[in-house]
Amino acid sequence: MKHFWSKHRWLRRTTYSFVALLPLCLVALLFVAYVYMPPEDHTHVPAYLTQIQEQHLDHYIDAGNFRLHYLHEGSGEPVVLMPGGGAWIYEFRYIAAALAPHYSVYIIDPPGDGYTTPTAKNPNFTTIYTLDSIDQSLLTFMNKLHVPRAVFGGNSWGGGMALYFTEKHPERVIKYVGMDNTGLDLPDPWFYELAKWPVIGEAIMKLSMPTSVDATRQLLEGLLFDKSEVTADMAQELYPPLTFQCNLVSQWVLERNLDWSVTDQLIPKMKTPTLVIWGKQDTIEDSSSYVQRWHQLDPQATIVVLDHAGHLVYDDQPKKVKQLLLSFLAA
Repeated sequence: MKHFWSKHRWLRRTTYSFVALLPLCLVALLFVAYVYMPPEDHTHVPAYLTQIQEQHLDHYIDAGNFRLHYLHEGSGEPVVLMPGGGAWIYEFRYIAAALAPHYSVYIIDPPGDGYTTPTAKNPNFTTIYTLDSIDQSLLTFMNKLHVPRAVFGGNSWGGGMALYFTEKHPERVIKYVGMDNTGLDLPDPWFYELAKWPVIGEAIMKLSMPTSVDATRQLLEGLLFDKSEVTADMAQELYPPLTFQCNLVSQWVLERNLDWSVTDQLIPKMKTPTLVIWGKQDTIEDSSSYVQRWHQLDPQATIVVLDHAGHLVYDDQPKKVKQLLLSFLAA
């Protein structure tokens, strides 16, 4: 053994260095996970937020564990939609504009995103960011606004939350619309699976969260099929809420708490008319796996896969998504 180490001094030095650095790396990891917090940006107010405020479309309501931020526009049959994780009302601006001439449209910032915040000053994130807590918040939202029944739906996590509400309160839901939605018992991409691990999850979420408009633009480019559609304005509109600390913490807590095996098991019992729209080139939730699973669980659902579209299918194919929504809601 001595002869081996003397012959391979470089290996010995490398091993000693690794052993010496290991405690420092562990301390650094713990520091990032439990001490460090990226700075918040409250200086920039998105132009779209200012616009809907000036048009008196922007509202807040205390509902259960959350102060929900929402847009309300139009009149007629109610439609309640929620964008996905990391997004806010702005993400559904085109959908709201398309539906408002015909329907009473509510776009809600989901708990953990946008300008929705916990009602408590020092909340227990683990207990409030659960499917049941969010479900009760949405039910209170409906009751306080005197909305007896509505179409429910959304994208990604927002679509999964809306799916759970549909399953738990079928008497309150007219139809369900999912757009590249979660809610199926399938593995997440490796990055999000890592977020479920203590320490590692906190660290990677903090270090991967966009800290600039340019970083937000790169994030969006990974969600869309046509990267040329991502503009600086889009990144500027979506960036500020991504920096809010309560939103950042919610990302790893939600990843650990949202149990999609529950929603998956309840889908076959659903009798609510369902439309599922998927981007064929979705890099977050593989279209073939998710669409196949939807067909298995709900053979009666209308499932449409749009080519040249990613996770944000409504941004890649806005005209087709608009047509699908209007046709489904009118049927």
